[in-house]
Amino acid sequence: MNDCAQSTQDSGRSVQKPTMLWVPDSANTKTGPIPQGYVGATRQETEESCKGCPMRKNLCYYWRGMPVAAHSGMQRRNATDPARYTIERAISRSRRSAKFARGAVGGDPSVFDRSIVQTWTNKFQAAGFRGLLLYTHFAETRGSHLKGLAMASTNSFEQSDRLLSDGWHVAQTVPFRTPHTKRHSLKHLPVWQGQKFKTPSGKLGVVCPAQTRRGIDCNSCGLCSNHQKKQQYIIFLMH
Repeated sequence: MNDCAQSTQDSGRSVQKPTMLWVPDSANTKTGPIPQGYVGATRQETEESCKGCPMRKNLCYYWRGMPVAAHSGMQRRNATDPARYTIERAISRSRRSAKFARGAVGGDPSVFDRSIVQTWTNKFQAAGFRGLLLYTHFAETRGSHLKGLAMASTNSFEQSDRLLSDGWHVAQTVPFRTPHTKRHSLKHLPVWQGQKFKTPSGKLGVVCPAQTRRGIDCNSCGLCSNHQKKQQYIIFLMH
């Protein structure tokens, strides 16, 4: 089943549920070769999931980079071959070295019911994966139902403080760039040179190891995985 491209009846009208398109592998050097999911069987679905996101206009690596083009190709192929993008196929064709899966590379998972996201997690763990990497920009609003299954993606230390106090795992983006980014649009940002990042109440963030250490990717790190019991506060540099 392609999670979850089915229509339901709502007051006599057909309501289309959102879809996650899953692929078994990735060439993304930051994540490593792991299964990945993209929100939206159409551009409209993806746009709707991101509506209101503060990163949407100028800062989002998905909308300003190669992932959106790759997703567009998936959407075209999915229209005639939806079996190609099921979670079952992604799991069965994934590499044996894959320890984690990444959901919502593009789009925001807040459009999915908690039960659907839990089902994804269960399927990956049943197949031997440790967990799922998932982030929502709407932890305080329409994505609040995903606490414990997704990380809260934030843009300020004040918001991170609130959500950490509320029990969320938090991933915050800060206005520093990685030394080797190829994005010209980030050249105006200072290069991260080892600065520490704390919330107003003193909670210390850990800068993403995949951005700062050689030989580390999401597959070998796993700090953002929803299997983590210890609360995580991860800092992402612009990339």
